[in-house]
Amino acid sequence: MKDTIDPNDVAGDTLSQYRAFREERNWPRIDDRPDNIFWIIQLSDLHISKFRDLQRGPDFINFCKDYLTVIQPHVILITGDLTDAKEVDDRSRQFSEEWQVYQQAIWECKSVVNATFLDTRGNHDAFDVPDIYGEGNLYRKHSEQGPSHELSYHYQHVTKFGKYSFIAVDACPIPGPKRPFNFFGNLDDEREKQLEHFSLESQSSNLTVWFGHYPTSLILQDPPGIRHIMRNGVAYLCGHLHTLGGLMPQMYSRQKTGTLELELGDWKENRIFRILAVDHDILSFTDERLGEWPIVLVTNPKHSLFLAPGREPVETIAYSTHIRVLVFSPKPIASVEIFLDSVFAGKAVSKGGPLYTLPWNPHSFGSGLHMLRVKVKDNRNHIKTVQQPFSVDGSQPDFAFWPRVILMVNIFNLAKVAYGVLVFVYVLVLASLRQCGRVHSLFLPGDTFFVSFINGWTYRLWLVAKTDSIYYVLQGFIMYITFGPWFVGEIMSDYIGVVCVWGIYVKGAFLPGSLTFFYGIFQQLGLEVSVLYFKPED
Repeated sequence: MKDTIDPNDVAGDTLSQYRAFREERNWPRIDDRPDNIFWIIQLSDLHISKFRDLQRGPDFINFCKDYLTVIQPHVILITGDLTDAKEVDDRSRQFSEEWQVYQQAIWECKSVVNATFLDTRGNHDAFDVPDIYGEGNLYRKHSEQGPSHELSYHYQHVTKFGKYSFIAVDACPIPGPKRPFNFFGNLDDEREKQLEHFSLESQSSNLTVWFGHYPTSLILQDPPGIRHIMRNGVAYLCGHLHTLGGLMPQMYSRQKTGTLELELGDWKENRIFRILAVDHDILSFTDERLGEWPIVLVTNPKHSLFLAPGREPVETIAYSTHIRVLVFSPKPIASVEIFLDSVFAGKAVSKGGPLYTLPWNPHSFGSGLHMLRVKVKDNRNHIKTVQQPFSVDGSQPDFAFWPRVILMVNIFNLAKVAYGVLVFVYVLVLASLRQCGRVHSLFLPGDTFFVSFINGWTYRLWLVAKTDSIYYVLQGFIMYITFGPWFVGEIMSDYIGVVCVWGIYVKGAFLPGSLTFFYGIFQQLGLEVSVLYFKPED
C-alpha cells in the first residue's frame, strides 16, 4: 500500500470541491502510525485577581502539574485577560501582584512540561494602560511573550513533517482606557499592515492558526478588516465572551471567508480549557473542564461541522485506513470502543502515547452525514463517551444560530446603525407631529386594547410636539447626545479625556465609539421614549 496519495489518482465527484488548492502535492495517507500529529492547549480569560476567587492562579498551576504532565502539549495558547486588573470596588487598575502570580504560574508550568507558551493581551490586561512602552504595561514585564513582542506576533512551530504558523492578534485599544470603554477591540492601519505581513509569511506553512482575545465581531477596523486578513487560516481561536454567563457554553462559527472562529469559555468561573490536535494537517479540538477524565479527541474522521476545505486536506479522510483517537488519562486505559452509526466497529488499539487506532473502510460511509461514538474506560472504571457526526463526501451540518450571529455580525456597525435609525425616527416623528393640526386623523379605527394603546401614545406624542417648552428641549437634547460631548473625566490615571457617542479623545488619540453607541441606545429607549409616553394627556 502506498504511503501517500497521488492527486492525479483521485477521481469522482466526492472530492472535486476540495482538489484545487493541493493539486501539486502528494497527500500523506492517514494510517495507524503515530506520526504527522501534534497537539495544543488553549486557555482564555484567567482573570488572576488579588481580590476575587484567589484559587484561579493556584488552580492554573495545578492544571499544569496534573493535566499538562499527562497531555504533554507542544504549544500552549493563552488568549488574553491574564489578570483581572480590578480593585475591590471594580475600578480599573493594573496590579503587579496579579502579574507576578501569573508569571510564577508560567514558570512552574514550564518546569513540568516542555512546551512553547504563547500568550497575548486581553482587554483587562490593557485597563488603564496609557502607553504600551510605559511602566503601566505590566504585560511587557511579566508575560511570556511580552518582553519579546510589543503587540501581535508570528510563531512558527517546526516539526519533521512540516511547519505550522500561530499568529497572535493584539487588538487592545491604544491607549487603554479604564473599564468599561475597552470592551471592543481596535486595529489601526499600522497593526493591520503588520498582520497582513504575518499572513504573507505564513503562506509557506502547512497550516495557519490565528488566535487573540476579542471575537472578530468585536474588533473595530476599516474594511476589508481582520476577517479578510486571516482568510487563509484554518481557524481563529478567541475568548472574551465568557459563555455569555452560561447562556452559550459553545460559540463556534465559520466566517464567510471560510475560516473557523472558535470562542473558548473562560477559566475565571468555569475552568474550561481546549485541546486541539493537528493530525496529518487536519485540525480537530475538544473543549473540556477541569476535573474531567479521561479526555477523548477524535482526529480522524474529523467532526464534520468543523471541516475546513481549502485550508486543510479534508479529502484525505476518504482515503484513510484507520480511525484515530487521542485518549488522555492519568490512569491506564482499559478499553476504547468505537461505534459507527450505532454499530460496534471494534476496539481501538494503542499505538504509543495517547494515540489509539482502528481499521475502517471509509467507502462504506461515502454519502451524507454519519455518527461516530467512542466509549473510553480506564482501569478505575471512569467512562467517557464522545459522539460526533462525520462525513466522507464533505457533507456538513449547520452551526447553531445564535452563536453564529454573535460571531459573524459586525456588532459595532450594528449598534451604530441602530443608534442612527433611532435618532432619525425620533426627530422625524416629533417634527411631523408638530406640523399636524388634527391628531384624530392619525388614530387607528377600533376599540381593542392594542388600538387604544397606539392611539393614546400618538396623542401624547402630539401633545409633546405641540408644547414648545418640551419639544425644543427634547429635540435639542437628542441632538446634543448625538453631536456633543457627554462628559469630560479621567479616562486613564492622570489623563483627562472627552467622551461622546462617536468615541473617546484622550492622550492625543481618538478611540472610535463602541459601547458608547449602546449607552446612547439605552438613553433613547430608557429615557427619551419613556418621557414621551408618560407625558400627561392634559
